[in-house]
Amino acid sequence: MQSTGGRLFGGKAETMTSAPFSQGVPEVVVLGGTGFVGRALAETWPAVHRRPRYLVHRSFPRWLSDSGIRVQRVDLDDPSEVRAALAGGNVLINLLRPDGRGWYPNLLRRLGPSFGDVGLRRCVHASSIDVYAGSAQGLIDEETPVRPLSRYEEEHCEAERNIAGGFPEAAILRLGAVFGPGGRNVVSFAQEMADASFPKLALRRALYGERRMHLVSVGLVARALIHFAVDVCVDAPTVVLLTQDDDSDNNFAFVQDTLAESFGRQPLRNVPALPPAALSLALRLRGLPSQAARRRFSAQKAKGFGLRADGFGEALRNYARMLAVDAEERHI
Repeated sequence: MQSTGGRLFGGKAETMTSAPFSQGVPEVVVLGGTGFVGRALAETWPAVHRRPRYLVHRSFPRWLSDSGIRVQRVDLDDPSEVRAALAGGNVLINLLRPDGRGWYPNLLRRLGPSFGDVGLRRCVHASSIDVYAGSAQGLIDEETPVRPLSRYEEEHCEAERNIAGGFPEAAILRLGAVFGPGGRNVVSFAQEMADASFPKLALRRALYGERRMHLVSVGLVARALIHFAVDVCVDAPTVVLLTQDDDSDNNFAFVQDTLAESFGRQPLRNVPALPPAALSLALRLRGLPSQAARRRFSAQKAKGFGLRADGFGEALRNYARMLAVDAEERHI
């Protein structure tokens, strides 16, 4: 069995092993799962495990009502209603996301007692690599100190602390830029590929070159959420980075080439790249560390827990083809 050491948030040494869930049958409750990650989670959920229960506090998308997933509406401002909705669960998957306006960390602080009251021990919490926005490190792993720059990034850090302090077993997944059907990452590049002139595309290619994109497919994220919810034994809070940076194709040039092929645009492979200093200067002008141009996120810890991060290229090509079809249908 694999295990990792280290410390998180000044707490006890973390231990996570690739042993099965140790509290009997996992009863998973999903909070904030109405977006595209929650949809992928529902579609990926293995038949050998009891299907999760989704708590809905605002939107109720059509896909969720058609999915056969157990759904329960809940007012998150009503502690008694929250406790009733969580009753019977022993694992929480938290997909709620901050927006920098303060409600998110406040909500988690209010819900903390309810989590404990109903006996929830484990939380798989979706965080973000954005907590490293101001880091000057070139290679980032789970021991790299966070350095948030914006209020949004600070709220991610606050949420992580709340989860780590509120659950005996917490797996905090710092996700890269998640892409896939229903998501927003890669979409702006696809729109540019559909509408921009070749000189504009070539200029971006010259500036960005093979800069790493820190992308991660929504399919891998869904598998990771399931893995840490039901397949891994956790006895203390732990952080795991989840990108596909170890795939050499996870860079801007490959993304642009893939989109160009799907959209039927002229290839950009022969566009010469500007010196790396040009991109570093552009980042500094935006108030970001110049090292961000060369930043890479380690995948070693995720691999140690049995997560296979392969399939990046295939997932991106499938998504690019879907975006191209969508763009064509909008123009018809």
